[in-house]
Amino acid sequence: MCFGTIPFSYSAPSARGFYVSVDDDVAFKDDEEVAIPRASLNKFIKDILPDARLAIETRELLLSCCHKFIHQLSTEANAACARANKKTINPEHILSGLDAMGLSSYKEEARAANEGAKVELKDRRMLSASHRFKKHDSEELKRLMEEQERIFELARVGMMEKQVDENDLIKAAASTMATLSGRAGLSASEKSAPTRDEGRATAGLAGDAVAEQSAIPGSAVLLGGLNALGEEDNYD
Repeated sequence: MCFGTIPFSYSAPSARGFYVSVDDDVAFKDDEEVAIPRASLNKFIKDILPDARLAIETRELLLSCCHKFIHQLSTEANAACARANKKTINPEHILSGLDAMGLSSYKEEARAANEGAKVELKDRRMLSASHRFKKHDSEELKRLMEEQERIFELARVGMMEKQVDENDLIKAAASTMATLSGRAGLSASEKSAPTRDEGRATAGLAGDAVAEQSAIPGSAVLLGGLNALGEEDNYD
């Protein structure tokens, strides 16, 4: 297989917006930016010519032609974008570039490839978003579980402290109630004994009752000690 040398030249936009002529003999400095992976080219050749074996030089020539085609098409698309006063090259500018290169028959295939690229890009974005969401969701769930455990631990500690305080209060109140019950029984026995002066005894008992009531602690009141004492005083 032999390929002839075809002169190739086109106009490329410069940094200032003017178009300069670039010949085929001038090497491109930024070929890496538009380089086609060799694996993709080899797969394409295998799909088109499954039984053919191409020499390395032939593969290099095909790769170079692909790079030249991309440069030419991007230049025409950039010109179409400039004519439309747009800042971004869109698919319509690519199709206009194909028309300018006399390759209008490729437009339908280009549209189909564009739709396929959109679907592939959408799938990649969804997959990436799903991966980020799963990672974020897992970290958030772990953080919430740790926060929940911390709250439960604080609640358990608070409940234990409250229970200890209540037990101490109950013990103190029970002791106070026992003391008050003994004093109430003693007062009742003294009241049943005969006295010389009824008026003095009555006044003394009233004073004792007032003193006992003022001496009742809050813990006894919480347990109903005051009511119990009042019921015991109603001995008449």
